[in-house]
Amino acid sequence: MHLTIANHLVPILPLIAIGVFIGYIAGMFGVGGGFLLTPVLNIVFGIPIQIAVGSALCQKIGTSIASFLKYRHYQRGEPRFDWIMMAGSIMGVDAGTRLLKYVMSAGHVGIGKHPPIGLVIIEVVYAVMLSATAFFTIREALAAMKRAVPRGDVTIPGPLAKIRIPPYIDLPNVQLTRVSVPVMAYMGFVLGILSGLLGIGGGVAFMPVLLYSYGLSVRNAAGTGILLLFVTVVTGTIMQAHEGFVSLPLAMTILIGSSVGSQLGALTTHHVRNRVLRLLFGGLVIATIGMILWDLASSLM
Repeated sequence: MHLTIANHLVPILPLIAIGVFIGYIAGMFGVGGGFLLTPVLNIVFGIPIQIAVGSALCQKIGTSIASFLKYRHYQRGEPRFDWIMMAGSIMGVDAGTRLLKYVMSAGHVGIGKHPPIGLVIIEVVYAVMLSATAFFTIREALAAMKRAVPRGDVTIPGPLAKIRIPPYIDLPNVQLTRVSVPVMAYMGFVLGILSGLLGIGGGVAFMPVLLYSYGLSVRNAAGTGILLLFVTVVTGTIMQAHEGFVSLPLAMTILIGSSVGSQLGALTTHHVRNRVLRLLFGGLVIATIGMILWDLASSLM
């Protein structure tokens, strides 16, 4: 059985299998999985990048709901983070969607296989963002392995947690006090832009912010980002659909698998040590970077 997506025949069973894996990643690390799903849909299945971006956002609606319920059951994270960042994130999604529409209408590169300029820009942004994420994730994981006593879910305040721009808010669920509200709102805006442009829920960028800039543990960071992820992907899906970038049959097929996978991923996170989670996440990001760079190099040669 196949789906017809933008004149491409796409097999259904592999899409469901990809959905299970993406859902597992989303549940385990508190990210939407879009950082992996969007390149896979475009590179492996040949789906146009703008359709891959919009459909990847759409399928994460179900994944984020399932992950949110599971993390609330385990009482992980701090939902006040999400509420404060939400307004900035919604505005950022709108800006990112407009930017995607603009770059995809910018013509083609004059070398190699003449790929669209927009596709090259998106893949370069992806590679840079994921490289920074992988670097900080693996560096922290290696540092954690040298500690005699595991830190557990204790928060070690990072640089953004120490910025003193009023007004402030206390976040007792993650042991933070006097956290700047404006800084959190601006971070939401930046994450929203990435979501609208790249088809990610923002989790792959939000997780490093929570882990290294605010100092949360992996489990608390994963539980914190789920609510913001849900609101971001709903907003992004509506805006992407308005531009004609969402294939509902594609998104629903992937969702069949991802809703199941997200439950298994959240359960795994509850039983795996933080340092192991960091290494697994870093390794997955590096593999994604390799896939993107390979596709970029082959299109420009």
